[in-house]
Amino acid sequence: MTTYDFSPHGDTPPAPGDLELLQRFLNLHVHDAEGTHLEPPADQIRGFLVERRLLSEQERFTDADRETYLGLRDAIRSLIVAGDDEAVSPRDAQVLDRIGLAAELHPHFHAAHAPTLEPKGTGVAAAYGAIVAIAFVSAFDGSFDHLKLCADETCRSAFFDRSKNRSGRWCSMSTCGNRAKVRAWRERQRADG
Repeated sequence: MTTYDFSPHGDTPPAPGDLELLQRFLNLHVHDAEGTHLEPPADQIRGFLVERRLLSEQERFTDADRETYLGLRDAIRSLIVAGDDEAVSPRDAQVLDRIGLAAELHPHFHAAHAPTLEPKGTGVAAAYGAIVAIAFVSAFDGSFDHLKLCADETCRSAFFDRSKNRSGRWCSMSTCGNRAKVRAWRERQRADG
């Protein structure tokens, strides 16, 4: 059986609170021999959901569940890219709404904590509903606005931008940021030579 590392990517601290779970969910991937990010296999997604206690060890996880993961991940990434400037695309809204309905999300008001959305459903639907709930609640408290996708086209990992002016561009300055600087330097050298 293949094992996967679910630790954070790069040297940037993970997102705070529940956004850390959402961030890690968005960043699931494997690398090929050249280091290129590839889509995560079903057993990696399932392993993550089990490790994070969103899915029990006994629950089935199908190829259709993997396709749902990819659709959900892409819809949330589109929300990150759109930010405050654009409306959610109808396709992405449908994906998020469908998953929220399948999970039977309902509001829950805690006396000691901020209100949340919690899934009533079970299995993979509830696991994905928990992810949708985190995105929904964090959009209201403003923390979702700090999520960004790495500017390195070969990476595109989600990261939490802690800069005051939200000018962060890379998930890791020491890897992706450094690669971008080296590429820019090489381009300048070619242009000068």
